Amino acid sequence: MQRFVVFDLDGTLVDSLPGIAEGVNRALASLGLPVHEPEAVRGMIGRGAANLCAAAIGYADASLAPPDELKAVHAAFGREYAHCWQGSRTTPYPGINSLLHALAAAGARMAVLSNKPHEVTLPMVQTLFPELPFDPILGFSGRYPRKPDPTALRAIAEQWGVDVRELVMVGDSRYDALTAQQAPCGLLLFDWGYGGGDVSAWADCVVSSAEEALHRLLGSDEG
Repeated sequence: MQRFVVFDLDGTLVDSLPGIAEGVNRALASLGLPVHEPEAVRGMIGRGAANLCAAAIGYADASLAPPDELKAVHAAFGREYAHCWQGSRTTPYPGINSLLHALAAAGARMAVLSNKPHEVTLPMVQTLFPELPFDPILGFSGRYPRKPDPTALRAIAEQWGVDVRELVMVGDSRYDALTAQQAPCGLLLFDWGYGGGDVSAWADCVVSSAEEALHRLLGSDEG
């Protein structure tokens, strides 16, 4: 059984695409900029809000975008997304609640590590999973670099008093894979998220359902 499990959030535990797309498009529209179909936004998710906003205005990376334009879009997204993620716009994937409760009942320690801004990550996790003992819940705040930098993952291991190699990173993208590889620690990827492409290129352990993930993490026939 894996006793120390760190979960990504967007595209792993929750389908947050509808809320993110709405927030991005509200931000763009407020500035008179072209909006995007939700499926186009899917490929922009995973590297934090600044890179999401840069992609929304046509730049591959925040460092390449015009600073003033990026700042305006980023600020508008921050305002809008705070009102766009609630309700049906952000929902756990099928079976995720059962997976998490089974891990908690088995005594696993669980954390969330997301590149989403911390001021959204924390209330989102507390709202969608109120009974689950995630500790810590970490979104991006500037305290640690964003994934795939492994610093935050190593800090979680230190908080738990274990070697980072005892952790398993559960995610959906190559950023999660790189984080685990650089930590280094175990890795499990879902194939349903926002990573794009064939996630088996980034990990040996890829699952297609919460039930399969539970089997892998518990090392038994449960789930």
